[in-house]
Amino acid sequence: MVPKYIYLKEKINEDILSGIYPLDSKLPTEVQLADTYKVSRSTVRQALELLVNEGIISKRWGSGNTVISKSNSSKKNTVMVLLPDSKGGNSSALLDDITSTLIKEGFTIEEHETANQLSLERAFLSDMLDEIYSGLIISPALSALPSTNSDLIHQLLKRQLPVVFIGSAPTGIYNATVVSLDNYDKGYQMARRFINSGHKSLGGIFLHDSADSVSAFSGYIDAIRDAGLSICDSCFLWCNSVDPQGINTRSASFVNKFLKHACETADIIYLDDESIGADQQFPVRANALEAGKSLGKEAAKALINQKKNGNAPGITIPFH
Repeated sequence: MVPKYIYLKEKINEDILSGIYPLDSKLPTEVQLADTYKVSRSTVRQALELLVNEGIISKRWGSGNTVISKSNSSKKNTVMVLLPDSKGGNSSALLDDITSTLIKEGFTIEEHETANQLSLERAFLSDMLDEIYSGLIISPALSALPSTNSDLIHQLLKRQLPVVFIGSAPTGIYNATVVSLDNYDKGYQMARRFINSGHKSLGGIFLHDSADSVSAFSGYIDAIRDAGLSICDSCFLWCNSVDPQGINTRSASFVNKFLKHACETADIIYLDDESIGADQQFPVRANALEAGKSLGKEAAKALINQKKNGNAPGITIPFH
């Protein structure tokens, strides 16, 4: 026999879905709920506790119970995956590894591409607040910049939703589970490879709004400095991941103009992003290196560990 508090929890949830208790409204008091649904206060307390655990209401001492989401339970076994790009070579492999790992554990995947736009990322995160998902795996948009979506991520974390960040977590999100590649070491190794091959003047093209690229730049510069070589400021170009102001710093013409100037000083240029438009002048691209572990599989495993244990340590994957 199903306990009364389970029936009551479902009834209150139905009333939330029907609009009797709208989003952001206060539920009646325990006494009022007991009288409305003809049950004991003990049954009401148990039902409300379940609604709190499922993230449908929030409970604060002295301020009552507030409706914070709607749920028809259709997403309870679904993991949302948000990636800036899901169709590129590296991104496609990342998504495939996440999907295959989670499907084996009985989860379904809802994948969305944010196009590296904070506004689009916000729309998908807002949708999550109206449902009860099983978890979130997210590669944040414009990861090197302060995120305008930290507030929504905080709300999801308050619901104890398992969240795994790929690459980095937004500023202000503490104790986050982050699965990333060792991009600093990638940059360092690339510079060392060039230097060991006899190159003395190095340049590079990096993305200023990508945390991964900024980290790779730090390693690249440290390797040049450690080798006792000089750093040529004009041999480095910083590009945008997106083009919000009509200045396309990723176009082939823009990049090639820089190359024409930089190659008068530098004898090798390193490109840290495969999607930047240019011709075949680049000697090495970032995807020439592959990680020893799958970033997607490790992210999926971290989410599974969170669901089982309540938390999961982050991991930084080294490069070969």
